[in-house]
Amino acid sequence: MKTHKPLVVNDIEVGDVGEEENIFESLDFQNVHTAFQKSYLELIDNIDNKETKKGSEGIVRIDIKRDALLFETYKKAQNNYGKILKKVEDHEKDFKIKCFARMRKLILAVLFADRKFGKRVTRFDGEKLVEIGALDSIPVCPRGGEYSIIYKNGRRLFNCSIHGVLKN
Repeated sequence: MKTHKPLVVNDIEVGDVGEEENIFESLDFQNVHTAFQKSYLELIDNIDNKETKKGSEGIVRIDIKRDALLFETYKKAQNNYGKILKKVEDHEKDFKIKCFARMRKLILAVLFADRKFGKRVTRFDGEKLVEIGALDSIPVCPRGGEYSIIYKNGRRLFNCSIHGVLKN
């Protein structure tokens, strides 16, 4: 029986690597996003209801120093939302790194197949690579992307339908 270690992003456990986890639920994304939106709307409402002075151009001006408390809740909510977005970004980077590591293994397998067949492999066929012993099993993108070989400027490149082309 294979055991999996929990995936940890920025000191927060966000799920098991062996299962499809929902990072948005783990990080309480919806509530943080709603709080951010609410604080913005409250800020706008507070500004609209604030007694302000009109400048010489007739534009309403707010003294940021004097009215700093108006912005306090919004700044906190904005900061929390930014932290959550960063954690989601870090989580997705982890999947891309894993995907690219798997594509690097494919490079070696295809080079092995080139030598075995005496010609360049032009199409990714995972089953064929396993059959000839170049791979133990067919690599799978952690997000479910499909691997392929593409040609650009005479070069053979590996591509994932989700994470893109593996660059050297």
